[in-house]
Amino acid sequence: MSEEQKEKPSREQMVKWYKDEIELASLRSELAKLQRDATVYEAERIQAIGMIAQMTQLPGDEQPEDEAPKKRTLKKEVPDDGC
Repeated sequence: MSEEQKEKPSREQMVKWYKDEIELASLRSELAKLQRDATVYEAERIQAIGMIAQMTQLPGDEQPEDEAPKKRTLKKEVPDDGC
């Protein structure tokens, strides 16, 4: 047998270790909740910016009311066979 045997932790050491682990777990849980909230708020902010951008029109984007949008049609080109 080796002369250096690991001592078993005492009851007080085990209790202290578990208390520390519980405290760390609660801090991790709180951090996860705060990160989730921050992500939700950021998504809502981006969504609001998109809605504002859709509702806001730049001065150069306006079309005169009397001018209707131009209609464009596609024409199929027929190849010239030389006949």
